[in-house]
Amino acid sequence: MYKLSFLIFFFLYAYASMVYLTTTSLFMQALFYSALRCSREMIVVNDGSKNLVRAINNRLSALSFHIREYYWVDMNKINVIYRYKTEEYSTEATNKFNIYPEQIPSWLMDWIPEEGGYLIGNLQPAHMDFRFFTLGNLWSVISSLGTPKHNEAILNLIEAKWDDLVGNMPLKICYPALEHEDWRIITGSDPKNT
Repeated sequence: MYKLSFLIFFFLYAYASMVYLTTTSLFMQALFYSALRCSREMIVVNDGSKNLVRAINNRLSALSFHIREYYWVDMNKINVIYRYKTEEYSTEATNKFNIYPEQIPSWLMDWIPEEGGYLIGNLQPAHMDFRFFTLGNLWSVISSLGTPKHNEAILNLIEAKWDDLVGNMPLKICYPALEHEDWRIITGSDPKNT
């Protein structure tokens, strides 16, 4: 049983690590978190697997802190971002990713309900993708990647913005949709791949 669970863990960890290293999107982060939690549950804890379980727990802790701290957006966080100082380069910097307040889209302040919030789609140095990605947010709720308060706020946002997110479709994957040439600029589209 131990060998089988280790083999399953190894493949899940290898796949999730490969995906994690190639992208930092919310869905991939949540998928990686789920794979780690599932693999931890499958491993029988004994002297041989103790270090492996400790490594999984350390990774889960670091990943959940990173997502909860840097990907979370609600009205309070937006107000904090508006007051960010830019070009800070130290371990004590509050703006660790050098996010410019001008990057906050104009639609965001009116769109987020007072009791709601969500996890942003992607975070890179000097760039936050503020679009709402349904799959990543719902997967983070299912896997308990967010705190209970975050999970409730995500569900409150979905309920409050039902017409925007559902409309005439079963459920939109992303809100707002990119228009015209914005998708090439924001997603880093490569013309050779089209």
